[in-house]
Amino acid sequence: MKILIVEDDTMLGELLQECLQRLGHERVRACLSGREAMGAIGEEAFDCAFVDLRLPDIDGLQLLSAMKDNDHGLPVVMMSGFPTMDYTIMAMRQGASDFLTKPFTLQDVALTLQRITKERRLLEQNISLRLEVQARKELEEVNRKLESTVSEQTRLFRISREIDEIRSSEDLYPRIVELASSLQSVQKVAFYLAPDDNGCLVGMARSGWGPEEAWFPKIEIRQDCVRELLTGDKNHVLFGPEELPRFFENGIHWDQPLSCWPMRIRGEPFGLLVAFHTKDSRPLPEEERRLFDFLIKKASLAVENMALYESLISNFYGILRSLVNALEAKDLYTGKHSERVTRYAIKVAETMGCTSAQIESLRTAGYLHDIGKIGIQDSILTKPGPLTAQEYELVKKHPVIGDTIVSELGLSPEERTIIRHHHERWDGDGYPDGLRGTQISLIARIVTVADAFDAMTSKRAYRDAMSMDESLAELVKNRGRQFDPEVVDAFVHVAQKMGKNGDK
Repeated sequence: MKILIVEDDTMLGELLQECLQRLGHERVRACLSGREAMGAIGEEAFDCAFVDLRLPDIDGLQLLSAMKDNDHGLPVVMMSGFPTMDYTIMAMRQGASDFLTKPFTLQDVALTLQRITKERRLLEQNISLRLEVQARKELEEVNRKLESTVSEQTRLFRISREIDEIRSSEDLYPRIVELASSLQSVQKVAFYLAPDDNGCLVGMARSGWGPEEAWFPKIEIRQDCVRELLTGDKNHVLFGPEELPRFFENGIHWDQPLSCWPMRIRGEPFGLLVAFHTKDSRPLPEEERRLFDFLIKKASLAVENMALYESLISNFYGILRSLVNALEAKDLYTGKHSERVTRYAIKVAETMGCTSAQIESLRTAGYLHDIGKIGIQDSILTKPGPLTAQEYELVKKHPVIGDTIVSELGLSPEERTIIRHHHERWDGDGYPDGLRGTQISLIARIVTVADAFDAMTSKRAYRDAMSMDESLAELVKNRGRQFDPEVVDAFVHVAQKMGKNGDK
C-alpha cells in the first residue's frame, strides 16, 4: 500500500516509516505537519494514513476531517500518547479506522494494517448485493464491538476517576462496593479486610443486602485455605455453592456462584472483594471480569498511595512538631504550650458539638499554631520583660510566617486558619487580617481562647501565673469583645469540669 505518516516527532516518524517499509509496503511518505500532509494528499492518492492527534499547526481531528472530505474511503489511524475517551469517540465518529496509543509495538501496527487491509478489500469488492450485505453485517459487528469497547472504556474511566478522587480509606471501601454493585451480573457485593488475629475476614462495606438478610461483619476463613485464597497467584477465584463450606466456616451461604478478588498491597494480602452472582451469570461475562480486575488493581494502588502519603505527611508533621518542641524548649516558661492549647481546644470543640473533621483539624494543626515563631528572634521571644512597641510588631508577624511555612503541606483552608487567625479578635481589632465575628473560622476562635487561657495560667519571667479562676474571669470579661461568647462559655464549662477532676 501507499501509506502517509503525519507525525511531528521526527524520530517516531522515521521509526514508523522504517517499520512499514519492512512490512513490504510500496511507498511510505512521512510529513511533519498538517500543512505538509494536505499538500501530499493533493499530489497523490494514498491507501492508508497514520495521523498524530496533536500536530504543531493543526488539530489531528481537523486533518482527519479534511482527509475524509478528499477521499471518503481512505482508512485513517489516529495516534496519541494522551488519549481521552472524548477524543477517541470523536475520532471514530469522524471516520477514523483505528486508534493507536503511544508507545505501540510493531505487532500493534501490523494488526492495525491487517484490519485496514480487510476493510479496504470489503469496500473494493462491494460491487454486488451479496458482498454489500456481507460487508454491512461485518460493519455492524465492528460497530457493535466498538460500542462495547467504548462502553467498557467509559466505565473504566469512571472507575479510575472516582477512585482517584478518594482521599481516605474510610471513603474507599464503600466506593469500591458501590462501583462493583453497578455491574449487571452481580446481586450483592461486600468488601472485607484480610483475616485478623482470629482468622476472620472483617467486613467494611456492603451493597445489595435486603432488610431481612443476615449480614456477617466477620467471617471465619479456614486456615488451610487462607494461603490459597489470599496469598496465591490468582487474581480471581470462582466458587460454586457446594465449594463455600470448604473455605468459609460461617457467614457465606449462597445458592449461586460467588466470585472473590483478593486485594494485595506489595504482594501482601490486604482485603477481599466478594461478589454474589445473579442466577443468570455463571460465570461472569468477560467484560465484567475485566472491570472487576481493573477496579481491584486501581483500589490497591489507591490504598498504597494513601499509606505512602500519610506516612510522608506524618513524618513531616513530626519534623514540624520537633521544631515546635525545640522552640518552646528555649523558653522555660512556655514549654508544652502548644500541646496544652491543642488539648484544651479539642475538649471545647467536643463540648460545642463540632464535627469529627473539625476536631481532626484541631488535632492536626492546633499543635502548629505558633510554628511561625521560628522566624522571630530568640532575644525577643525569651526577653525577661515587657516588649517594646517595635518588638511587639515583630512578634505580630508570626501568624503570617507560620501560614507561609505550612502553605505547601496540603492543609485544608480551615486548618490553615488556625495558624493564621488565632490572634484575630471577635471585635475585629486583632491581627494579621483584622477579621471579626464569624469571619474567623470556629476552630480558630476556639484556639484563640485556649491560647489566651494557657498564656494567662503560665508563669512568665516578668509576671507570675494567674490562677484558673482569675484567668476564667478575664476570659468572661472580654467575652464578646476579644473572644467569641459561645466559645468562652464552652471553655469555662470545660475548665471548671477539668478543675473538679484535677486535670491540667
